[in-house]
Amino acid sequence: MPYKYFGLLAVAMLVCGLGFIIWRWPQGKHHTFSYHVATDKYKMVYYVVLFALTAPVLLGFFFGWFIPAFHLPPAFGVCLIISIAAQQACTLIPEVGGWKTICHGMLAGLAGGLLLPLLFMLLSSGYVSLLGKFLTAFCLFTMLGVIGATIAFRGRHYALILQSVYYTAFFVPVLGISYVL
Repeated sequence: MPYKYFGLLAVAMLVCGLGFIIWRWPQGKHHTFSYHVATDKYKMVYYVVLFALTAPVLLGFFFGWFIPAFHLPPAFGVCLIISIAAQQACTLIPEVGGWKTICHGMLAGLAGGLLLPLLFMLLSSGYVSLLGKFLTAFCLFTMLGVIGATIAFRGRHYALILQSVYYTAFFVPVLGISYVL
């Protein structure tokens, strides 16, 4: 099944694309990826294109292989589509203050927040190995810990690190049960 390997391709695209942002346009660990690109139009275009190219690859992986392989419920697909759509919308609204920052934050919160039920649904699948379930549970608790830290720091400190850990904690069990466990 060719779609199975789209997960690796999508994560590689994201890691390289986001890594380029940090390398090329550094803003410090206290700013999100979005903030790193919000200062210039060409950076925003790069960000939009990165996610526009990655989204179909991710959707191909999840709908073409992952959801059927682990017999996940239709709600998984619905949450996934809404999360990816919110992420796409989020890239179009820069984090530049005022209503745009509020709207960006709400969309980012929706996109990230919907990843939690995806891992809960993954935990409930009878087609995930016991080791896969332990990994998923650990990463789910990690994501909840990041949310707690973000609330405690009021989003002002270590935003880039917390954002990176959060999304890594989502993709680790997905890739782990797909290719290793």
